Amino acid sequence: MIYVQETTKLVPSRLDDYLEAAESKQIPLYHDLGIRSVAFWETVTTQGYWPEVISLWELDDLDAYGSILARQYSEGSPGRRFRDWLEQLAEVATSTQGMVLRPSSDTPTLEQLRKQGLSVQVCVHETVKTTPNKTRQYAEHVSRHWKPIAERHGRSMLGVYSVSWRNAEVINIWALDGWEALNKATRTMPDDRDVWAWTEIAMSLRQDWDDRILHALPFSPL
Repeated sequence: MIYVQETTKLVPSRLDDYLEAAESKQIPLYHDLGIRSVAFWETVTTQGYWPEVISLWELDDLDAYGSILARQYSEGSPGRRFRDWLEQLAEVATSTQGMVLRPSSDTPTLEQLRKQGLSVQVCVHETVKTTPNKTRQYAEHVSRHWKPIAERHGRSMLGVYSVSWRNAEVINIWALDGWEALNKATRTMPDDRDVWAWTEIAMSLRQDWDDRILHALPFSPL
């Protein structure tokens, strides 16, 4: 599997218009193209950029990705629908950024997430700047070493992804067990010696990070 993350900066007064258009046009179009919606979130105003929406999509592989791009820019029906969507998006958004993500070996697929019954109502989204050419190594360390520690502190791994065509960026997304999990982690992590050990590993591979808190939109699949 591969994944696509889209980050959309919205015109402040057009959030509701964007939500209506995404639900009625973007999701059906992407579904017909073979792109499966994993989740849609709004960034929380007090920890992140607002108004902003982050969406996560699942595809079978890079061959499927190439085929989808060809259909999007064709002269047939998918191409026309895609251009119509972009025109409508331009009315409600100031910019959008897409990136192709490669999952870590332990990242669950959409089907597995559904079987788990994982709620993504509240999530922490981490953009990590690694040392050059260490993205895959860092992502695997997160899956193997940080995941069990994070789970003890109220976080469940939705996914850990290295960003394709960038040599120093990893995306981590963690589902929280409700808003109270934010406070739990703040109270319990500083006294956990495993957290200290993980920090030493992490600091040897990363240079910086940027966290957002996300809240799922009403039509988010998970």
